[in-house]
Amino acid sequence: MDHTNINTRKISPVIIALMIFTATMASAFFIGTPPHAVTAQAPQKTVVRDSQTILLEGKTIPSKGFIHVYDATPYMIMSGHVAANLPCDSNAKTPYNVLIGQAPNVKPAELEYIKELSTPGKMCIYHVDVNSEPGGKAGIITDIALQNPTATDVKFPPMSTLVIGVDEIAPGAEMAGNMTK
Repeated sequence: MDHTNINTRKISPVIIALMIFTATMASAFFIGTPPHAVTAQAPQKTVVRDSQTILLEGKTIPSKGFIHVYDATPYMIMSGHVAANLPCDSNAKTPYNVLIGQAPNVKPAELEYIKELSTPGKMCIYHVDVNSEPGGKAGIITDIALQNPTATDVKFPPMSTLVIGVDEIAPGAEMAGNMTK
């Protein structure tokens, strides 16, 4: 084969970059799907680190009211944590509830008191792990709320906070009856 008649041209750097990009995207598509993709197989857990700090100072929750602070729908929270710095009485009890579950089926969490970081009669810190158990005691957890079950409105004082950390989620939370439907 005589190569003397072949016309050689320079390939533009832009064309080279497009070719590399196209090859990279094609290989990523065929090698695997992103971790957030949902497949027809059994639900796969996805590791995330979603953390929110909610400053409650000056915020009001009416008597018997609540504020909805987190919703993972259509995913369920497989591993998470809630910490709350709330007003408390001299016995380190707070009248407020952290509600967890799948709305509208939420219930008060069993908060654990943290003595070392609390001042009974003023502000106390509580925490609870949040873990879905489909078919189990905890059930599916998609929603977190803060409730004022008392007969009076509450206006939160300085340092009142709610910290929510979600470490792992999984698809499969049913939408039926959920607040976000």
